Amino acid sequence: MQQINLSKKQQEIVGLNDGAFLVLASAGSGKTRVLTERIKRLSESTNGKILAITFTNKAATEIRERIGTNDKIKKNVFVGTFHSFCQSILELRFKLLGYNKMPHIFEDDVDRIELIKQAIKSVPYFDSIYNELEPKKKNEYTYNALQFISTVKREVLTAEDLVENSENNEFRFLYETYQDILKSNNAIDFDDIIRLVYELFTNNESVANLYRKSYTFVCIDECQDLNKLQYFLLKSLSGNIIKNIMMVGDPNQAIYGFNGSASSFMQKYFVEDFKATEFTLDENYRCSKSIINASNVIMGLNVEAVNYVIPGIFEIYQASTENNEAQFVINKIKELLSLKSHQDIEGEITFDKISILGRNKFVFKHIELMLSNENIPFYYKSGNSGIKFSSAAMKIFDLYFRVKINPLDKLHQKYLEDILKVKDIHNETDLNSSKFPIALDIKSIIDEISIDNLHLKIDQLKKIFENAKLEDDEKKMTLDELNDFSNQLTQYKIHNIKPTLEGFKSALALGLMNNSLNKETGICLSTVHTMKGQESEIVFLLGMDDGTFPDYRAINKGGEELQQEKNNTYVAFTRAKRFLFVSYPTKRLMPWGDIKTKAISRFLKPLIYEIH
Repeated sequence: MQQINLSKKQQEIVGLNDGAFLVLASAGSGKTRVLTERIKRLSESTNGKILAITFTNKAATEIRERIGTNDKIKKNVFVGTFHSFCQSILELRFKLLGYNKMPHIFEDDVDRIELIKQAIKSVPYFDSIYNELEPKKKNEYTYNALQFISTVKREVLTAEDLVENSENNEFRFLYETYQDILKSNNAIDFDDIIRLVYELFTNNESVANLYRKSYTFVCIDECQDLNKLQYFLLKSLSGNIIKNIMMVGDPNQAIYGFNGSASSFMQKYFVEDFKATEFTLDENYRCSKSIINASNVIMGLNVEAVNYVIPGIFEIYQASTENNEAQFVINKIKELLSLKSHQDIEGEITFDKISILGRNKFVFKHIELMLSNENIPFYYKSGNSGIKFSSAAMKIFDLYFRVKINPLDKLHQKYLEDILKVKDIHNETDLNSSKFPIALDIKSIIDEISIDNLHLKIDQLKKIFENAKLEDDEKKMTLDELNDFSNQLTQYKIHNIKPTLEGFKSALALGLMNNSLNKETGICLSTVHTMKGQESEIVFLLGMDDGTFPDYRAINKGGEELQQEKNNTYVAFTRAKRFLFVSYPTKRLMPWGDIKTKAISRFLKPLIYEIH
């Protein structure tokens, strides 16, 4: 086993065996290293199986890469997200939950919105009220209904429980109708994936005991992001059998309160329920001294800066306007690139070592335009979402693929009918005269696919697309997306002993395949939430004016929501390894055309002396 250098605190945690442990680990403290080293040690020293859970596919991939792939690890360690772990159980146990076939995941918010609209239309009383609303109010109504549905599932409630504290009694009926429509489509949404497995473990002791006896150790990363459903799933899995659980997290990085997450599940309930022993990792090995010092000030922390030899840079820039702020970033990027190297940064300074972060995507409007005008390469970082197609041909392929493996999926069948402008997506005469005649060729291939011949059918489809009468740009996009699909199929088959079409579709929906062949290059633009768990040598943090960061809604509500915004600032700061440039405009153009004077973020005021 390769020797990894660990501090005394890290060594102590890696050496822990039986028992329940909570590791409070600050940003940059090497918590992933500690977790992976402990997993490796346990896999070598015990015969028990290990369940390692984290919150993003990227984090899961990183853990897999670090622990390696020897035979013992392959046999005894499962690494994945809560969703992928539960999905693997659903694929084996779906019949015990009342499904005749494995239900398919409706992963897109567009699908959920369409389902809630169908639910509204199915009840004439609700439909008449909904139709009288203005477009903005309609959007607000559907959003609130979907939030209600998610809350019922994530808070492990019944619809009736939530209605008692809600002004919208009709949401209970919409919840029940929404679930009925999902079931009629043989489908589930993201929240159902975990909820169904929790219900399975709770209501079927024999199945729960099978999994309890399967795992001797459980390790969970990023536990400040746990919500009630996830914590209850852990308890239902553990029962009175699994006692060896390690949670790792940082309460100062709890930023998903809007999804029902709270650090109290690890700090309070886990400690009480499992009698967990607490350990602290408060050394920072990632960030330069200047960034650690600034982070300590905003959060009132005393994290030790281990990298004393790397001073780094931390600056706050006050811009006159949003345009001026974007220009500052462009100028600074050019200045850094002209240096080519810096003693604080390993290797050459390139676009790939730079990230631009913001609280919301709207703050990128001006910088995106300037980057384009300057021909500076950039991309938007995506989250855990699955594969998305932009070309017409691949959208048609995706819809036919969904309907092929789930004939009950009337939602996507309707989408296909609307795109093709046909009444019957299986009628050859209709397809020949449709808006996209290529659909007939796509359907012919989809009709014959199986998991064994899918790569062969992709090759046939590639020839069809190459010979199709498409614009050059559209043809390139179509072939690139088909290649992406093929690469993800290869990844799926590598990681699954018994691959199936249904399993592949679920893996696509969960974004489980790491498609390294299509790695993005250039400057990364990302919201702070999406950047969490990742880092960059040089970071620009835009829009740090009060009302933008922290968000004005959190300011109005105060309390826990405002604290989460502060945590979000801390997460943004600690994404930077060496240089951090924070900026804000003193004037901002509002959507309705007014110019609004803005003040520096309240979180930056303790650092105000840095402004220049």
